[in-house]
Amino acid sequence: MNIKYWFFLMVLLAACKEKYVVQVNVPASGFLVVQGFINVTRNSDIMMSRASGLDTPLLIPEPGAALEVQSQAGASFPLTEAGGGHYTVGTLPIDASQQYRLHIKTSNGKEYLSDFSSVKITPPIDSVGFFAGPDALTVYVSTHDNQSQPGYYQWQFEETWKYNAAFSSSLEYRYGKIVARPDSDLVYTCWRSDHSSVIDIANTEKLTSNVIYQFPITQIPYNSTNKLINRYSILVKQYALTKDWYQWNQKVQKNTEQLGSIFDAQPSQTGGNIHCTTNPLEKVIGFVGITTETGKRIFIDNLQIPAVVVFSGYEYCHNDTTKLNSADLFNKFDNGRFMPIGYTYDSVGRVNGVQGALSECVDCQQRGGTNVKPSFWQ
Repeated sequence: MNIKYWFFLMVLLAACKEKYVVQVNVPASGFLVVQGFINVTRNSDIMMSRASGLDTPLLIPEPGAALEVQSQAGASFPLTEAGGGHYTVGTLPIDASQQYRLHIKTSNGKEYLSDFSSVKITPPIDSVGFFAGPDALTVYVSTHDNQSQPGYYQWQFEETWKYNAAFSSSLEYRYGKIVARPDSDLVYTCWRSDHSSVIDIANTEKLTSNVIYQFPITQIPYNSTNKLINRYSILVKQYALTKDWYQWNQKVQKNTEQLGSIFDAQPSQTGGNIHCTTNPLEKVIGFVGITTETGKRIFIDNLQIPAVVVFSGYEYCHNDTTKLNSADLFNKFDNGRFMPIGYTYDSVGRVNGVQGALSECVDCQQRGGTNVKPSFWQ
């Protein structure tokens, strides 16, 4: 939920002509930061970390804690530590008529409780669509709920895009020789994935009905990312929130994204619904709610955007030719900086050299992707 950026905000404020000192009592062990929520539909993931102070904007994972989801009726469901400060639990047998909270016991013996929260039922997403403008593509979501008004919503997304390297390689340099590249090691086509990093929220308080129509959740520029170079997919996840959960997200959004002045709400004022029962004066940052999840995936092809030049990341790439003698091949390809692409031929069809290019122009995996096609890909 971008909580770490609260602390970067404080660093930015230090650049003002008159230094503003935030009066926050930092506990000796640092602020406990809890990120995540109880997901009724699928696995729940809670991230625990420590922020040692506003002048040191780093979140350090909190290992060795014991977490459990507790119901108002007395049932409890322990989470499993997954490493890196993450604690997970599978789909829980949630009773929508009950309220639930998170209980935390850290390795130093301190205990924390979130407030009991009612289960929110998220309506289905009506549609996910896009506007292809002259400079960027905007993805939007629409939804409605006839069962309640007003509605409070949050969206997250996972995006995956297909792209190709600058050159397709059919050869490898192995043990001093040029050999055919096996089909199992093709590195021309890759898929790369990312997830949302901003807080997308909206409400219908000022509307006559609980309807969200074409709310923009992300914008993809053509000239600075390769997401639209071939085929792009986005999975939008929707969550219904309680009003207090929504308001907490609003505060976080202001701190992390608007980056305004010293008059904006500070991290210490944001708080949340988690309290230290061992020391009631200790400040804890985080809000743990409980909701169901609905989602919808769409695919967008390059042909569906305007006829513009889309950034590929390979604009600087070029190839050259190396002779077939062992010394030249060794000098060119042995250190791995360059990779062979294919043979070159003379006027009568005889092989007379090997084309090569920088490895990052040949191996698509070096751009953060994988050459394994995702199971959902169409």
